[in-house]
Amino acid sequence: MRIILFIFLLICALSPFHGISQELGDESYGIASFYSNSFYNKRTANQELLLKTEYTAAHRLFPFNTLVEVTNIYNKKSVVVRINDRGPYKRGRIIDLTEAAAKKINVRKVGLAKVKIKIIGFENELMLIPYHQLELENTPKFSKKFYQKTRLKYKKKYRIKKTIKHKRYLKKGKKPRSKMKIQR
Repeated sequence: MRIILFIFLLICALSPFHGISQELGDESYGIASFYSNSFYNKRTANQELLLKTEYTAAHRLFPFNTLVEVTNIYNKKSVVVRINDRGPYKRGRIIDLTEAAAKKINVRKVGLAKVKIKIIGFENELMLIPYHQLELENTPKFSKKFYQKTRLKYKKKYRIKKTIKHKRYLKKGKKPRSKMKIQR
């Protein structure tokens, strides 16, 4: 019995674990829904108060405070939401949106929509390039000019003229005549 247990533990230790990991730029497709009115003004799994006006969402696997871009496949509208809850627990759905986020991508009217989910940041840090592609080309140089406020060089203000004296310039196809003659 001990030998079988030892072999089982050895196989478990040597076999690679293929857990679900989240990397920047990972995409997944599925059906999105939105919260029912009974969930608002209650605590989420992150112990935050769920509000209709915030751009937050619920996902089963992504860590809390993961920034996700949700794109409606039918109309190509997208919204960036932060994961702060667990769910949805209905089969086939991958994300629950708040009312403000659902209105932005027109899921509120329909009820359910096919969406693409893309991870774009972690812990309130919005990243557009994956971490493993970031490299420092040169050492940064700091100067005093960088921290100064910019000043305008020109104080002259320009206005758009309401009336134009020479309307022939506005007609298409006509070029203005030059008064100077070219001597050869």
